[in-house]
Amino acid sequence: MRIYTGVFMILSCIFLGICFSVKAGEENIPKKLQAFRTESSVKIDGVLDEEDWLMADVATDFVQRSPNPGKRPTQPTEVRIMYDDFAVYIAAIMYEVSRDSVMTFLTARDVTGLADYFSVYFDTYNDNLNAFEFSVTAAGVQRDQRYSPLGSDVNWNAGWFSKVSIHDNYWIVEMEIPFAALRFPKSAEQVWGVNFKRIHRRKNESSYWSEIDPNINGFINQFGVLTGISDVKSPLRLSVSPYVSYYADQNKNSDGFNHIFKGGLDVKYGINDAYTLDMMLIPDFGQVRSDNQVLNLSPFEVFFAEQRQFFTEGTELFDKGGLFYSRRIGGTPIHRGRVSSQLNEGERIVSNPRESSIINASKISGRGRKGLGIGILNAVTAETYAMVENEDGERRRIMTAPLTNYNVTVLDQSLKYNSFFTVINTNVTRSGNFRDANVTGTAFRFMNKKNTFAFTGRGAVSQKYGDPENPRDVGFHSNINFAKTGGNLRYSVGHSLESDNYDINDLGFLRAPNENNLSGSVSYYQFDPFACFLSMSGSFSASYNRLYNPNVYTSLGLRGSLYSTFKNFIWTSLWYHLAPLPQHDYFEPRVWGQFVEYPKYYGTGFSLGTDGRRRLAGSTYLSYYQTDEENRYSLSLGFAPRFRVNDKLTFSTNHSGSISITNIGYVDHSDQSIFFGARDINTVTNIVNTQFTFNNTMDLNFRMRHYWSAAEYTDYFILAEQGMLHHIDYQKNHDKNFNVFNIDMVYTWVFSPASELSIVWKSQVLNDDPTIPLRYFRNFADTFDAPMDNSISLRILYFLDYAMIARSRRG
Repeated sequence: MRIYTGVFMILSCIFLGICFSVKAGEENIPKKLQAFRTESSVKIDGVLDEEDWLMADVATDFVQRSPNPGKRPTQPTEVRIMYDDFAVYIAAIMYEVSRDSVMTFLTARDVTGLADYFSVYFDTYNDNLNAFEFSVTAAGVQRDQRYSPLGSDVNWNAGWFSKVSIHDNYWIVEMEIPFAALRFPKSAEQVWGVNFKRIHRRKNESSYWSEIDPNINGFINQFGVLTGISDVKSPLRLSVSPYVSYYADQNKNSDGFNHIFKGGLDVKYGINDAYTLDMMLIPDFGQVRSDNQVLNLSPFEVFFAEQRQFFTEGTELFDKGGLFYSRRIGGTPIHRGRVSSQLNEGERIVSNPRESSIINASKISGRGRKGLGIGILNAVTAETYAMVENEDGERRRIMTAPLTNYNVTVLDQSLKYNSFFTVINTNVTRSGNFRDANVTGTAFRFMNKKNTFAFTGRGAVSQKYGDPENPRDVGFHSNINFAKTGGNLRYSVGHSLESDNYDINDLGFLRAPNENNLSGSVSYYQFDPFACFLSMSGSFSASYNRLYNPNVYTSLGLRGSLYSTFKNFIWTSLWYHLAPLPQHDYFEPRVWGQFVEYPKYYGTGFSLGTDGRRRLAGSTYLSYYQTDEENRYSLSLGFAPRFRVNDKLTFSTNHSGSISITNIGYVDHSDQSIFFGARDINTVTNIVNTQFTFNNTMDLNFRMRHYWSAAEYTDYFILAEQGMLHHIDYQKNHDKNFNVFNIDMVYTWVFSPASELSIVWKSQVLNDDPTIPLRYFRNFADTFDAPMDNSISLRILYFLDYAMIARSRRG
């Protein structure tokens, strides 16, 4: 099995030498807080009647982040921290004018909505790059997430406890965060980064204990310091989450419901204080939300976001370098599209699965005391077959995907001043006579001490083995960028290069290779209120694009934007886009070396949103593009109102539509000719959401989406020299009438920390034909003449944590 290339081994050795000779920097942070060790039992009830709370240091003097950066908040906040051998305890008192001033909007877990809430952040390795967040709303709803240089991961869930109590002129949050939910270094004295946040909804005010200055780049690097935690040991981190599920499925090929029972296991084991093994045995992803499918007339693949929890939780290390797209695991079989070409005379396709089955998946991830992050993810998918049948009813199988192993390995070193250096390798190994693939890459960010300048970059080499259709099996990519990242005035300049045979799509996502791009931008941010504005920002950017091979011009783009928030919290944005030169598109013809010339154009648009605290709120947008050719333009508009009936029930909708007149695109090609068509494309999307929250552990969500896109061809062309199009008499019909209707209704009950019961109803209708109706509502009614797929499922997952069980037995 070729999991690592020689290049990866060399880079890894160099990398490890750096890792053990570099220690992450630490900045002087003015605010410090000392935790108090308690020997008494702490009851999490929202009542701070334990005497030890009076002995703990108090964190106060919060500072606004918005709407008035650097100013004192409207109401004071006090926070205390205690700990024992098992957990960290937080007590926060948020003062208010009256009980009625506290907004207690109910939401699902991990959603704060319109409620007041309090958050605590721990940077347990004090590396200024990674952190844990634990938040509780005034309605008692929990949210937890992890932070990394790539952003936040709200899909991460931990088992912890909290309670809220509301009084006449203040409200209290009391939290217990077990050490088993955290990762921290093995040392006698712990020094953590720490911060606290309060959201005061009625004032639309956010404030932090350690000031988060918008003029300074970064978030975690502006934390305060927590000391006083000593002589604690990371407990045995072992948790088991068994599940059972039941499905009743009905599809267009079945007369009734098919009944399926499933069971599986998710195991998490702390290898040491820093690294965790997460294993998924017999996975079940049947309850994930339906993808937003669209009509795709472009030469590029549509990107769908990952929604399977195993591949969204704790995967921030694997996302570095932009080489890993987890939807490839268990995705479309590699040879699914070749089945029709392998049919014998008189045969038909009975079944051709769209997805491969995952046998198991596991990952090891974590970060050591010296800032070394290690991530290893491995998954195996089973063989996949299509079934075909001849006229005599005899059936045979055609393999569309072999037994396949997917592997991602990452080494990530935190450096001084919010910097990092990463090496990543992805590998796909397939059994039999199927191609294998390997990609090795790096990513880095070097920042100055004040975090005002950054030099960032990526590089990768892709390799394929055993693919006779692609003998040029080695490609490369590089990207470098220099930017001023702090202050009011910011700017950047960058260059990106991709060879024509660079391909990461066996385990990554790349719409198209073969690019040579130069870009630059300048922006200005006004963070302090002035006149009628709370804040304002403007930016201008330019990009000049060529192919790598051949080295020829493709496009030039200029963009400008202006974003502002008014003092009544209405926000607006304006933008402008200009292509001052004709564009040479080498991808749309679908034939190597050919291009089609598109005309110069300009585009403009705006969006507007109201104050989200209002019972009736919403947003809208409008955009318009015009080429320098007559009757060739596009118009898009949309609006998304939301109505909050009460603190439990909310209705929201999203309506959008677009028209594209005389849109020119590829339709077909032969050995000698490439055919294009002029089409009028009309697209309408309607989404309806209903959210009812029974209490802080139980909610019901209903989502309905109808997407309709119709492409009606009015003229046809043949592609000539120099990208020109010549009219032809073309008889084939390429009209498209594409409809997708989805319903996703989900009931969730979190009956214990990290344990839940869920009931899901999913329904889908997909209709794709060339008959275009004259009216939208006639089309909507006709959609339901197509076969409908339905799935009803029940799933129970129970979280068993060794540390919690051991503690309950002791006490």
